Amino acid sequence: MSDWLLVIVPLLLGSALAAGGVHRYRTSRAFLAAAHRVPGIVAGVHRTSTTDSYEYFPVLRFRTLDGADIETVGETRAGSYELFRLKGYQVGVLYDPRDPRKARMDTSSGRALAGSAGMVAAGCVFAAIGIASLAAHLA
Repeated sequence: MSDWLLVIVPLLLGSALAAGGVHRYRTSRAFLAAAHRVPGIVAGVHRTSTTDSYEYFPVLRFRTLDGADIETVGETRAGSYELFRLKGYQVGVLYDPRDPRKARMDTSSGRALAGSAGMVAAGCVFAAIGIASLAAHLA
């Protein structure tokens, strides 16, 4: 049974990572297709607690194309050093015109395309390991 775990676990993990990466890529592309880009300011840093560490998000302040002033916690996860360094500085902001509180910094991590590709690549590597283990097990 433990031999089969060396086949099943990488295959399942690889499939889940690849599917998650494809889903993240598609949702990010849909967001980017509809998003408006405006200048904004990193007004602060929002810290949330996870089970063993913290996650940091920018507090973004910007004016929509309709003239509404918005301050919201952005959806762009970033390192604390980067965000504290950007605090008070102007950044590009991408926001959903239907719900301007859904906003991201206009950076590579905010566009989330590279991270999605990384998830798909890691998923393919794990799946390949599972397939190689299966081939070795059946040989």
